[in-house]
Amino acid sequence: MWAIKRYPLLWLLPALLPVAAFIVYPVAYAFWTSLHQVMLLFPGEPFVGFDNYARVLTSSYFRTAFLNSVVFMLLAAPLVVILGVSAALFLQRRFAGSMLVRSVVLLPWVLPGAISAVLWIWVFHPSFGIINGVLLGVGAVDTPIQWLNTPRLAFACVLVAHVWTQIPFAVVLTMAALSAINSETLEAATIDCRNGWKRFWYVVFPEVKAMIVVLLIYNALIAFTTYDLVYAMTGGGPGTATTLLAFQIWRESFAMYDFGAGSALAFVMVAVAALLIVLITRALPSDLFGERP
Repeated sequence: MWAIKRYPLLWLLPALLPVAAFIVYPVAYAFWTSLHQVMLLFPGEPFVGFDNYARVLTSSYFRTAFLNSVVFMLLAAPLVVILGVSAALFLQRRFAGSMLVRSVVLLPWVLPGAISAVLWIWVFHPSFGIINGVLLGVGAVDTPIQWLNTPRLAFACVLVAHVWTQIPFAVVLTMAALSAINSETLEAATIDCRNGWKRFWYVVFPEVKAMIVVLLIYNALIAFTTYDLVYAMTGGGPGTATTLLAFQIWRESFAMYDFGAGSALAFVMVAVAALLIVLITRALPSDLFGERP
């Protein structure tokens, strides 16, 4: 009892032990793996230091995967936030069937990534996809469009699927921020300003801008580290058109059985994501989340 009073952190041991078991140990083991040559096809695990990191960073596939991930992030994060905020503003209104529409909008949130990928494969499949069926039916095209077999189109298809899966979370958080706005303020703004865009920009946006920035940061990180849709929809192809860093980690580890390089690439991606967080945070205005005391 005396030890607990003197060292209150002992009370946290029941919570810290599972954290250490399920988070600290796997991360530490992954870092150990990144410093060794761990290949399933070769016996032994010799220490190689940072050779895995050097090999990963100087490879041609890293440059391609990194650029794909950055472009994907720069496109996906703003699209999710813009569409999510727009949907939230629409769903805040009361109209017939509003609850049903809200349920439909939130549906992608409860679907696992693999199931969402299968749904979008049905949409974009060259042979039996819904889009090609409609386009061929109305005579807009003569031959099926190879959505998932053309590099730029495949990248756009994965981007659309990713945005679709992430919009519900943005809608929920934005609606929560909108519900916190004083109703009297909104009524006064409606009376004083008939222009909906100006009303949003000068009245609503200042109240929800902190939430919008949080959503931008969150969706930037989610887009930069996305994996499941790429794996299920395109397998990183055609070629390397949709190969993102997270998918390349899987490819190094479980396709090439080079767990050392895969672990090194994972820590490189974590370092890049941490750098992005720091840069975005430093770029934010100091009064974004309220005045500092």
